[in-house]
Amino acid sequence: MGIDLKLKQKLYEDLFCRYRKVTQKKLKKYLVIEGITDKNVEITGIDNDFKASLTAYHDFKEKLTDVHLSQNDKENIVLNIVLFGDDKKLLKRRLKKLYPDFTENQLKGLCSLNYSGWGRLSKTFLENIIIPAPETGEVWNIITALWETNENLNQLLSNKYTFMEEVNRYNEGEKKTDISYKTVEELYVSPAVKRQIWQTLKVVREICKVMGCEPKRVFIETAREKQESKRTESRKSRLIDLYKSCKNEERNWISELESWSDQQYRSDKLYLYYTQKGKCMYSGEEIHIEDLWDNTKYDIDHIYPQSKTIDDSLDNRVLVKKIENETKSDIYPVKQDIYEKRKDFWNSLLQGGFISKEKYNRLTRRDKFTEDELAGFIERQIVETRQSTKAVAEILKQALNDSKIIYVKAATVTRFRQDFEFIKVREMNDLHHAKDAYLNVIVGNTYFVKFTQNAVAYIKNDHERSYNLKKLFKSKYDIKRNGETAWKAGENGTIVTVKKVMDKNNILVTRKAYEVNGGLFDRQIMKKGKGQIPIKGSDGRLADIEKYGGYNKATGAYFMLIKSKDKKGKEIRTLEFIPVYLKKDLQIEDNAIQYLIQEKGLKEPEILLKKVKIDTLFKVDGFKMWLSGRTGGQVIFKGAIQLILEKNDVETLKKVLKFVQRKKENKNINLVSADKVTEENLLHLYDAFLDKLKNSIYNKRLSAQLKTLGEKRGNFIKLCIEDKCIVLGEILHLFQCQSGSANLKSIGGPGNAGILLMNNNITGCNRVSIINQSVTGIFEKEIDLLAL
Repeated sequence: MGIDLKLKQKLYEDLFCRYRKVTQKKLKKYLVIEGITDKNVEITGIDNDFKASLTAYHDFKEKLTDVHLSQNDKENIVLNIVLFGDDKKLLKRRLKKLYPDFTENQLKGLCSLNYSGWGRLSKTFLENIIIPAPETGEVWNIITALWETNENLNQLLSNKYTFMEEVNRYNEGEKKTDISYKTVEELYVSPAVKRQIWQTLKVVREICKVMGCEPKRVFIETAREKQESKRTESRKSRLIDLYKSCKNEERNWISELESWSDQQYRSDKLYLYYTQKGKCMYSGEEIHIEDLWDNTKYDIDHIYPQSKTIDDSLDNRVLVKKIENETKSDIYPVKQDIYEKRKDFWNSLLQGGFISKEKYNRLTRRDKFTEDELAGFIERQIVETRQSTKAVAEILKQALNDSKIIYVKAATVTRFRQDFEFIKVREMNDLHHAKDAYLNVIVGNTYFVKFTQNAVAYIKNDHERSYNLKKLFKSKYDIKRNGETAWKAGENGTIVTVKKVMDKNNILVTRKAYEVNGGLFDRQIMKKGKGQIPIKGSDGRLADIEKYGGYNKATGAYFMLIKSKDKKGKEIRTLEFIPVYLKKDLQIEDNAIQYLIQEKGLKEPEILLKKVKIDTLFKVDGFKMWLSGRTGGQVIFKGAIQLILEKNDVETLKKVLKFVQRKKENKNINLVSADKVTEENLLHLYDAFLDKLKNSIYNKRLSAQLKTLGEKRGNFIKLCIEDKCIVLGEILHLFQCQSGSANLKSIGGPGNAGILLMNNNITGCNRVSIINQSVTGIFEKEIDLLAL
């Protein structure tokens, strides 16, 4: 429970304003001396000691003991120290001019202070965003609200208060009518995110152009919550350590715990079984471990019901007899009779370290959920707090005046996928991005229509309103509001349309073509006589590679399409890379021609295309590929054909890749029955890959791999089941739309199969073209490179 407001203020004044460092020890001592609590008080909600230290407050109290300064004066001095603190003489002159009454010692003391950096929250945000206080109607800013309530910043920015409305109103007043990349540049996000936002804006604009109007709603998927770093100690080790302190017990827990592998402890049922000392959390009866995985006997129950909040953490789950779970239903708090009988057992688990304080509090709590808590549970599904995500939303609001921007949590969409068995395998193709976007619209729109964007109002305006977050999409009732139906219930309802759309694979996929910047070449200097680039071209001595060596592997910025003549005088067309370290000079056509003659040895070169960027889409004899780079006289591509498999093979592939990932983390693990991987399914997936190479577009560029997989099928069958999974993971690389190769050595094939290479001389191709796509791929233009 939180502390009393007056106590919070008193702690601030008596402890934080008195000591630079406030520790838990000092806090406990203070509470005991003041008679607020006894020595056995337990303090939660902080890790170790307090991070806040009020450094500037204490600095001024010590350095300017006899000087009265206003708050603005103090902030101005801090600002000057931040701006000019590196030059102490300049800082001293400025402070002396601003505050002529300061003594020499006072100036010296101030100049010894060091402050750097800028806070993430502006003075405008903290002090100038004003609302009327809910109870008194007095003027309230965020700083005042933090002092006069026990709310944190996120709570103050929730729908419970109107601060966020004022923030949005203030930002809208700063709107720009023209959205350019400069607008994006001003955002407080990383350069990589800025590029993504700009691409998003271009996609939105093109969609609006095609639609002929702005969309009614735009849905933004928000990333999963960042998990706090946790101990890497395995579940098995943790349990063994806990049970070592359990003495005088008849059961030999340690030998029993050691009999299970680390991999088997991945089962939450097994882990919960031992954290509960083998007993049902509600009845206290012994759980028979041989029946642990029999779902007709034992269940994992959620303490906070899933109908009210989606929380699958271990702190919210307990192992119980199925009949106990059915009896409990969605009731919270836990029934009084269960509480009375089991509270001592729960406390013993807490004291022994088997369960957390949070789980204990949830089990023992006697109060029902408050309206604010219920609203908070819903808001976690529809409200976003990340600044970078809000920055995207703000830009979209400026670009789309008539559209409503709505957040959708990634975890909510994941649960929808699981509920309706929409399998997602990221490594298989790029189409999952579009399908995720579609599901975000479906899920986000349903939540919006059901709860609006104000969960507080939804809960408080109608106390009788019922909802079930777990069964929101499997309820027998339609979800509608104000004449709009977002979700039609039942097997013949909206889910029919969703399944049809999810089965479609005619999805446009584009990549942003780009010019390479950055590193010019390998940093390691080669020995004399080796290398491609002189150590220093402007120095006559170091320019001699034969004597001093040089840099190797010049980084390519882009390619040029060149027409020239071969030794016999026949016209040829080649793709020639332009190195990053020369790209400025070669923008001048005469310089580029000289480079092509002298460095590339081309005869009568003519530039047909001045820039062919990385990730440009090529179509070579009907096979689409993205330009990736070069090696020697060859050009490297990555496939642009999206792999499509039957549903049963997708399921197998997902299981295979999960195991392969675990195998990388722990080489000693093997498949277990819980992985549900069979020899039959693995062979079926192998044959599906073989069929793709034989009877589809892949045959045009991967025919060599068809020969390998066909001839080595018998070798695959002889492998153990774990090695079969590893090989299938490698075969997948042949079909992925990325640079890479497959290691097929374990079935007798090559170690780098499937690299898409093509001679930079494209003259021998039957047809080779570049496809220039718009940002969405809706518009495109094909250029025949042999006809230019």
